[in-house]
Amino acid sequence: MARLGRQKYRMPIWGAPLLSAEERRALDHDYRYAATRLVRQRSHIVLLSAQLESQAEIARVVGCSLDSVQRTLKLYCRRGRSGLRGPVRLRHSHARRTLGWLKALAEAMQRGPEACGVKRPTWTAPLLAQYLTEQTGVAVGEATVRRGLKSLDYVCRRPTWVLRQKAQAEPDYCPKPKGSKQS
Repeated sequence: MARLGRQKYRMPIWGAPLLSAEERRALDHDYRYAATRLVRQRSHIVLLSAQLESQAEIARVVGCSLDSVQRTLKLYCRRGRSGLRGPVRLRHSHARRTLGWLKALAEAMQRGPEACGVKRPTWTAPLLAQYLTEQTGVAVGEATVRRGLKSLDYVCRRPTWVLRQKAQAEPDYCPKPKGSKQS
């Protein structure tokens, strides 16, 4: 009786695209030279879909989850090679930080919060964002305010409690002796 060995049938992977030679070359180029790791990984997944037998094998070789393989193959089938690059995200923070907005920020920092009608001794990034929204009509977040402050060489940090100046202003101020542990 002859022993029947396991025959490996080359089963196509569900969702695997049929790749032309030109498309393989383009994906191989993306796999080797793309600017981001994500595009390289996605290109590798699509290339391996034509060579390996299962999506689980692709996930093992690439070092990602099975879900990532399935998502990538669906993405490639829907949008092609350009879909592997992901959506183009535009950064709007520079557009919002106009010269007029920066001037208003610099003026608010020079005048201080009390002179601007805010009943606080110091500015905070959320307060500045709210004040600048009222003044300029441009709604920005706390991070944008911090970037604007950095461009003006300001730093908005959490305030520290220093009571010595207030205590020295009192007429009956008596400083603690050096090395004293009294509170």
